[in-house]
Amino acid sequence: MRRFQLYRRNPPEAHTLGGYANPPESVQLEGIQFSDGTVAIRWLTPLRSTSVWANFDTFDRVHGHPEYDSELRWLDP
Repeated sequence: MRRFQLYRRNPPEAHTLGGYANPPESVQLEGIQFSDGTVAIRWLTPLRSTSVWANFDTFDRVHGHPEYDSELRWLDP
């Protein structure tokens, strides 16, 4: 298993004001990739939720948002 955190360095201001995003210096979500490739994430924003994805690529296609300057940090090698 591998744990990760996602930061968004440039989220839309409306998302931050509306509770959909944390400030840029804060973690947006925590996640884990299981040994079979499944990914589970937990949003740490004011509007919290948990979801499970079949694989990392699918999760990243939906939540990667390069336009928000997203930064994924792996916590485990």
